[in-house]
Amino acid sequence: MYIFISHSSTDAKTAQDLCAYIEENGNDCFLAPRDIRPGCEYAAEIIEGVDRSDAVFLVLSNASNQSPHVLREVERAVTRSIPILVYKIEDVELTKSMEYFLMTHQWMNSKKNSYADILENIEKLRSTKSDQVVNSIGSQAAEQADQGAKEGKVKKTAPNKKMLIALASVALLVVVAATAMAVMFSKNPAGGNSQVGSDAVVADVQLGDTVVMGTYNDADISWRVLSISEDQTEAVLVSEKVLTVKAYDTAESGKFNYDGDISYYSQESEADTDLELQAYVRGNSSWENSNIRTWLNSTEENVKYEGQAPETSAMADLCNGYNSEAGFLCGFTEEELEAIKVTTVETTGNALSDSETLVTEDKVFLLSMEELDWFEEANVSILAEPTEEAIAKDQSYFYQDYCIGFGTENTMWWLREPVEGSSSQCYLIGNGYREENIYTWEVGVESFGIRPAITVDLTKNCLKTETP
Repeated sequence: MYIFISHSSTDAKTAQDLCAYIEENGNDCFLAPRDIRPGCEYAAEIIEGVDRSDAVFLVLSNASNQSPHVLREVERAVTRSIPILVYKIEDVELTKSMEYFLMTHQWMNSKKNSYADILENIEKLRSTKSDQVVNSIGSQAAEQADQGAKEGKVKKTAPNKKMLIALASVALLVVVAATAMAVMFSKNPAGGNSQVGSDAVVADVQLGDTVVMGTYNDADISWRVLSISEDQTEAVLVSEKVLTVKAYDTAESGKFNYDGDISYYSQESEADTDLELQAYVRGNSSWENSNIRTWLNSTEENVKYEGQAPETSAMADLCNGYNSEAGFLCGFTEEELEAIKVTTVETTGNALSDSETLVTEDKVFLLSMEELDWFEEANVSILAEPTEEAIAKDQSYFYQDYCIGFGTENTMWWLREPVEGSSSQCYLIGNGYREENIYTWEVGVESFGIRPAITVDLTKNCLKTETP
């Protein structure tokens, strides 16, 4: 049997123990984030994990009862007529939504049932699965479910092949990055040892230093020095921590994965192949026209957005809207704004772009895949924790469920790099839970962090230095 274990990150240790026991006794399990393949979209992996499972095993607690992620997994299983085994580890008063989906499924209680009882119920499912499907959805649907189960078993061998492809793609990007760095250094500030002219007065900073400049949410912003120009008059800085959690771009349809009443949540929907529709209902991955670029480069209290503004109602999980938030640069003094140089930023075009490379002029930007090499050169960790202010203002459950819940205080953050062949996905840096730390995600999802980057004029002496 292939078992999808649905749980809240609060119950991660219990879920891991149950997973180990079930697998030790001849079954296979899907356990997030353990089985999320590198380079793959998290939500799509969860959906595929549920779809190819023979049963969903729900670790029911007060935390999972309230988790929107768990509810979506349970709803997906019910929609696909996949049996659900409920293992209650706490006394829980079900939400109305959870009660609706679980009222006909089999329950066990940790106070009454042992792990051996779990195996016994899994074995019963194994032997009666066909009959249960027929009784629940009828003979015609049963044939479809059986065919889906067969396809699911074939897919269980596919992750290894897909993982190799994903890893090869990342490796190729790294090679391309190494080759392109020489060209990039001539366009952006880079590390160098050339001395400054004797009449220049520059800030005394070194690669990897921590400096302070500007404020966000009324707190000073700490930056790490990633790159210094050859004449040592300019430096590229990236925020030391994730400053905020926001969607990269908003679906122009005004509702994520919907166009009016038409839903595009299905894995095989038209939005998966129609690239214009894809960007329309999931957000556009083009840096040039993104909501996040507009917000980062604005000094206005009322930011003006072209097209659909990043409103809460347009977000994937209906939270973290930022259409009424002042522009990021509002937290900088006039002297600091003068010290931030306009950078010529080159970004790969997405699947809808007319050219392979787009050029923008930005004071604030997100990093690209190529620019990740700067972290190694500056001896700066690519991993980042969110600030206390970012945690306090984040209304999504992602950080608590999939970072803290799995033993890491780091969180995922956006790059400006679009995913090849897609109009709605960008690359992300992971939280360090897996060795492979590059992910892809729909840009309309509001659960991931923002680490702004800027190029500063070191002759302006607007930086306060700190000891890292």
